[in-house]
Amino acid sequence: MKLIFRKAKEKDIDDLSRLLEALFSIETDFSADLEKQKTGLALFFSSHEEKAIFVAENEGVLVGMVTSQLVISTAAGGYSILVEDLYVQDRFRHKGIGTSLVQMVQKWGKGKGALRIQLLADKRNKAAHRILGFQASRMYGLYMPLGGLTDERRGQE
Repeated sequence: MKLIFRKAKEKDIDDLSRLLEALFSIETDFSADLEKQKTGLALFFSSHEEKAIFVAENEGVLVGMVTSQLVISTAAGGYSILVEDLYVQDRFRHKGIGTSLVQMVQKWGKGKGALRIQLLADKRNKAAHRILGFQASRMYGLYMPLGGLTDERRGQE
């Protein structure tokens, strides 16, 4: 095994979307839609420097990935890094790849002035929770697609 860790490039979008497809197959909140995933991944390669994808590559094949985005945290009093997509192919797990990918995010984030990392992971994915000592929070994530408010709910605001 000859691993290379690097920042993803736009030419990686097809391979990255396949990794996301595998990730979404084990998450209960999302389902794979390759066109949506490709569209979302393409946004990471726009000119802004507030986001990055890091990958692990073995013999020319992507075997792991992590997406990272800077967000503002009023609780931390500065930037936080949102890690939403962290995935390593089954046969490459337990080899430190996830840890190495998160360390790349840490280095990148520190260079951007970030003060912490926030990881979104499926509640059942205990291995992801333990990577590099992420701590459980009493908070939990909620999401709502825009346009998701019904007329009935709008009246309650």
